[in-house]
Amino acid sequence: MNNTDFIFVDSNDGLAAMVEACLEQPAIALDTEFIRTDTFYPKPALLQIYDRRQVYLVDPLTIDDFEPLKTLFSSPSTIKVMHSCSEDMDVFSRLLGCYPRPLMDTQIAASIIGMDFSMSYQRLVESILDKQLDKAETRSDWLQRPLTEKQLAYAADDVLWLLGIYDHLSEQLHVLGRESWMAEECGELLSRAEHPGSFDQYYLKIKAAWRLDPKSLNTLRALCAWREEAAREEDVPRSRVASDAILLELSRQRPDNKSALGQISEIRFSTVRTQGDNILSTIAAAASLESKDYPAAMLPVGDLDARTALKSMKQAVVEAAKNLNIPEALLGRRRDLEAYLFAVDSASELLGQGWRARILAPLLDPIVSVYQAPNK
Repeated sequence: MNNTDFIFVDSNDGLAAMVEACLEQPAIALDTEFIRTDTFYPKPALLQIYDRRQVYLVDPLTIDDFEPLKTLFSSPSTIKVMHSCSEDMDVFSRLLGCYPRPLMDTQIAASIIGMDFSMSYQRLVESILDKQLDKAETRSDWLQRPLTEKQLAYAADDVLWLLGIYDHLSEQLHVLGRESWMAEECGELLSRAEHPGSFDQYYLKIKAAWRLDPKSLNTLRALCAWREEAAREEDVPRSRVASDAILLELSRQRPDNKSALGQISEIRFSTVRTQGDNILSTIAAAASLESKDYPAAMLPVGDLDARTALKSMKQAVVEAAKNLNIPEALLGRRRDLEAYLFAVDSASELLGQGWRARILAPLLDPIVSVYQAPNK
């Protein structure tokens, strides 16, 4: 099959016919193209599907009846194969209000069988199928019409090789007896898409948040929740409301008037003018909380016991990952270790669930027990 051989689906009838054909197959490859440069929510621009017989390029700009696609997405007898699909879930949420299941993410599968963590689709195609892909159109304008021949060929390539990769990875998962790991990972991916969590938890995604004391962290939590709500309401990128660096500095200094707010070097005058009142009221609301309601410090300052415990936990993860021949980052990253060490209920944390818990709990729990002992 030539990599430019595709059917362009730009009508409701065409979509229905495509879905009817795809439902006959046990697996389909799926991808999206979207634009998100100046908005919070992605603007769907193209959906690509391959069913081993035909590549379909679906134009969401000209179709207004997506019920057949929802039927395909929910069909339990057709596996949807994607690569690094967390952002695509946002597209499906906006366009369809549902998600593809059952799902297999080939980036996750590759790391489970022992390949590199977070491998790109291009590298995976080259490593498994020995094919070279042209990625020149990655940042092109996918909302333009008509799409160029290069864009269409690029879009077709994004699904044309996925099922070959799926075949290889599925065989290796079976050989290693890790199909259950794969099912758990994709189930968790879908769960996060359907239940993204409270805005109050978004401060945990700020990389330097662990450096803050509880009072500053309490302010950061409030500011991140405010930014999340504002970005969604205005449909602009989070950074357009306020950057991570600004939120961190606001959390440290906690200004209580516009003059003090304007003295923060990272903040723009336009931000003070348009968001100043909201920022100050958010900081004031956080300050009104009692200290017992502050979030716990991610890494207690000067806590030598915590640092020692984390070092021992990391060594355990490194050794376990080596023995399993999987990337260390797949098994547990530093923030996962911190969350597990300080958790009141370790079973609620990533490392306390599923296949990771079966591997790591016997190794980590003795370390955590010593750290959390009342009279350590």
